[in-house]
Amino acid sequence: MIDLSLYEWPLSLLLAAAFAAGAAWCALSLPDSRLRSLLYGRAFATALLLLMAAALAVEGTWKLDLFRSWGWLALVLAAALALGGCCTGRGRGRSLASWGSHAGLFVVLVAGSFGAADTESGQLAATADKPTHYAVTARGETLPLPFEVRLVEFRTDYYPDGKSPKQYSSRLMVDGRPMTTSVNHPCRWKGYRIYQSDFDRAEGRYSVLKVVRDPWLPAVWAGMTLMALAAVAGLRRTWESRWVLPAAAALAAVFALLSLARIRFGTLMPALRSLWFVPHLIIYMISYSLLAIALVLSVLSHWLKRLPEGLAGRLLATASSLLLLGMLCGAVWAKAAWGDYWTWDAKECWAAATWLLTLAGTHLPARCRRGWATAATLAAFLAMQVTWYGVNYLPSARHSLHTYTAKP
Repeated sequence: MIDLSLYEWPLSLLLAAAFAAGAAWCALSLPDSRLRSLLYGRAFATALLLLMAAALAVEGTWKLDLFRSWGWLALVLAAALALGGCCTGRGRGRSLASWGSHAGLFVVLVAGSFGAADTESGQLAATADKPTHYAVTARGETLPLPFEVRLVEFRTDYYPDGKSPKQYSSRLMVDGRPMTTSVNHPCRWKGYRIYQSDFDRAEGRYSVLKVVRDPWLPAVWAGMTLMALAAVAGLRRTWESRWVLPAAAALAAVFALLSLARIRFGTLMPALRSLWFVPHLIIYMISYSLLAIALVLSVLSHWLKRLPEGLAGRLLATASSLLLLGMLCGAVWAKAAWGDYWTWDAKECWAAATWLLTLAGTHLPARCRRGWATAATLAAFLAMQVTWYGVNYLPSARHSLHTYTAKP
């Protein structure tokens, strides 16, 4: 496992800058050769996407902390190196949408990987008796804080039934300043965000707060914004066939109804009371429906010659863009609710694996696109089934934040 403490600031910044410069130098200076064709070709990109999807599926199933291994880091850096070729204009993707998606993902991978060592995160139990000036990390280590936190009052707001919690909030004194933090609404102080994480469920005598400091977050947000804009720009040419829109709407309604049937909107738990909940759900339902249609068309295209040429591929590309937008909405929501835009949760890992499989289907070399595109679409559809409801039955389900069991 990687010891992140060896790569803290300012070494993390130097390494990130050196890697970015090296990726740009390779993209601009490598002559036309087999090595260049390997690094920036479709075959290498597809192989990386499939390997990363497989690793995410394993992590999402058994929660082995693969993301802390040197193998995963090598995959991420290889993907970033390949993306560098597209960002410089020497790679295969040169449209504005393609450049934005590749550049945005490059920034997210580099900032997320090299900035991980500088992220501070821990929990503390705030009480009214005395202020607390340290937190405890997930590894049980003490994290000193540059401020003191004291609980003034912990409060639970209920729905009209008087039983279902509507919001958890803590009134705090942070360095003598009054502040309030609640689920989905953290407060900020001295570069840290303070989140409502848990509380004393027996007597309510203390509130469990999560403190997070992530100096690389602006870079990650910038990369995600680029990816989102590129995904929106890529939503085109899908609706050329008149029947696609009603079919997608019908399937999206089915997916939505099956999902909404398990949600009690009248008594939504605090974690689900977010502005990001509705777009996150709707975008995913539409992407699921398009992925299902793309699979059917891809299979039928082997027997029926009257289908619009390339429609299955365009639907797969559109589904991929929507899956990305859905994930980005979820990342912003998760940051506001739990303090991390990515927690390697089972549902997150399988959602990312689904997206990567759709990307693999769109990056396939032309010589093997027909049969393998159907296989990639089928794999993405099966991964989507696991993401949608299968994660509840995986060994990692007991650790999942998306079960919302006994969580604020």
